[in-house]
Amino acid sequence: MAPRKLPPVRENLPAPSSPEGELFHYQPTEAALWLPFSARQLALKAFAREIPHVNNGNKIWFSGLNIRAITEQFTVQPFNKPARAAA
Repeated sequence: MAPRKLPPVRENLPAPSSPEGELFHYQPTEAALWLPFSARQLALKAFAREIPHVNNGNKIWFSGLNIRAITEQFTVQPFNKPARAAA
């Protein structure tokens, strides 16, 4: 059985952080350019409802706002040790 061919990445995609990219709908292969996940991982996480996404008729898409939310969801904040209490 031949492997499934991924859809090509469209040219001149707006960045998710740009005003025109906020509501632009990216395919998983396109969203993977900005996220630390493969297109397959993104689709599986979306089907499992682990990450925000847009479901248009059983097809997974990610808006720029979704991509930014996923980035924030997996951002690890530094641990700040509390100041030592005076004895």
